[in-house]
Amino acid sequence: MDIEELQRQLRASEQRNEELQRSMQQVLQEQQALRRDHDALVDATRSIVNERDSLRKRVAELEAANNRLVDMLWGRRTERRSESPDQQHLDFGEDPEPPSAAEQQIVMAQAKADEASDEELLRRLRARQNARREKKASQERFPEHLERRERMLDLSDEEKAGLKCIGVKVTERLRFEKPYAYVEVIKRPQYVVPGRPEEGVQSVPPPLSIVEGCTYDFSVIAAIVAMKFAFHMPTYRQQDWYAQCGWFPSRSTINDLINYGVDTIVPLHEQMWRLLLADPIMLGDDTTLTVLLRGGLSEEELATLSTRNRFRQAAEAGLPPNTGPPGSAASYAWLYTGLDGMAPYNVFHWSLTHQNAVIDGHLASFRGIFVGDAAGANARLQQRSDGRIIHASCNTHARREFVKAESNDPILASQAISFYRQLYDVEERGKTLDAAARYELRQREAVPIWRRMGQWLASDATKRVLPKSAIGGALGYLRNQWDALQVYLSDGRIPIDNDQSEQMIRPLTVGRGNWLFLGHPRAAAGRLRMYSVVSSAHRHHLVLDDYLEDVLKKLADAQQNHPADLEPGSPYLLDLLPDRWAAAHPKSVRGERIEEREEVADAKRYRRAQARLHARAAKRNADQ
Repeated sequence: MDIEELQRQLRASEQRNEELQRSMQQVLQEQQALRRDHDALVDATRSIVNERDSLRKRVAELEAANNRLVDMLWGRRTERRSESPDQQHLDFGEDPEPPSAAEQQIVMAQAKADEASDEELLRRLRARQNARREKKASQERFPEHLERRERMLDLSDEEKAGLKCIGVKVTERLRFEKPYAYVEVIKRPQYVVPGRPEEGVQSVPPPLSIVEGCTYDFSVIAAIVAMKFAFHMPTYRQQDWYAQCGWFPSRSTINDLINYGVDTIVPLHEQMWRLLLADPIMLGDDTTLTVLLRGGLSEEELATLSTRNRFRQAAEAGLPPNTGPPGSAASYAWLYTGLDGMAPYNVFHWSLTHQNAVIDGHLASFRGIFVGDAAGANARLQQRSDGRIIHASCNTHARREFVKAESNDPILASQAISFYRQLYDVEERGKTLDAAARYELRQREAVPIWRRMGQWLASDATKRVLPKSAIGGALGYLRNQWDALQVYLSDGRIPIDNDQSEQMIRPLTVGRGNWLFLGHPRAAAGRLRMYSVVSSAHRHHLVLDDYLEDVLKKLADAQQNHPADLEPGSPYLLDLLPDRWAAAHPKSVRGERIEEREEVADAKRYRRAQARLHARAAKRNADQ
């Protein structure tokens, strides 16, 4: 082998060695990467395990808290079973001293009385449920008041030749006809006295119209108003609906007829508002409505629009802020409602702004209890009125803050919600009582719950929370409104919350797309006056077309012929109030709707009473 061959083999060996070294370096690099990945996976696994252990501990804490709250939900202090060693102690601020023997006897006697009351309530509710079932079973398939039109289906003469009829089988089915409209042609013969032209022409006077020269009957106006304000049907949809019966009104015609109705019901709206202001208890709420300005505001009114309104409207138009007057604005609907049995009306007012002066002006002559939330213009209402108005804050809003804070601090939030469950259980049992008995029930059962809640609110656990956190905000709201939230305890008539007014204003908020009816600031206030009448009639389950047609006709007749009957407080005007009109026209009251609501309320009451009895039975079994 010559030297050149050896050199060639040596160079080849060196190249393979270099390749092996490079391969080795790559392997080492990959090994280092794998080691780093392994270390990262170990750290991630350790973090996941720690998080899992933390979650398990949290779940155990929440389960212990839930078990404790379940124990405390229905029973009294002496009825709650003692905590097991593994349960987390929840400081509800209760007195550490055990109750005396006399106190225990009183508590046990009251518990037996409550249990007997729930059993009696269940018995009565079962009887009512059975009565409803029997009534439904005995009733015809369709209501008796519906018109029956007979239709005979018979064999032909050839087919029944030689047959003997042994009876007629009757079946019923419901049919629906499209809306029907017709033109009423009114003929009034004209008479004169022969030979006496000075006595003029004699005839029956023309039928009453809402305004002179109006060619539309009150029934048409009542239908338009009901569809607009009760069933939330915009004007353009009403056009399509009426087109089914052959009449296609213009939008201006529909709006003109609504305006006639708005002008007519002013005295009735004023009467409802006066009665509401004279009552000692009023509930209130408000919501926003968009109003189309259309150049209807003065420079002073434009200046009152909020900066946010201007920015929003400019952004929607694609313009820089403060570029000319806005085309629309967020206005406000204010609802004031009275309790059933007192002034059961819903009165709405409109304003362009949400300033304190608006509600202060509305309630300038009111003296009594105002139930509402503690936000916006309601805040410091009592201070601004120098104590003339006592603000009873809404407990639903306070409870809602703790529901929102459950993810922030489940234990403290669940404790607060547990207190409110107990308070609302007291209210549920008090719904069937009169005001005096409800007051006694609250003093006996709700006041101690509030006392324990106050001790809990002053505990170290609630003081350690961050004030800017969700649970801190909920606790701050509860502390700030502490006295106002307990105003309802002073009178059995005062509700615990503002839910009634929220339910009354909900149709307005849900149908806000339709309520862009506020096409001009000058029309807004009048439309809400009409909505007040319709909402109050709807509250009393009236057949709206019947009520509105009769009320509009009588108000128009009084305006044109005897305006003294429209003075506030006149018997004529008082008889047109929805509750009084319902008592005088029982056939125009939707009894089936009332029965349906009573059935739903009874079912809810039945479930709660059954749950209380089951909870007491479970506690007795656990104590034995």
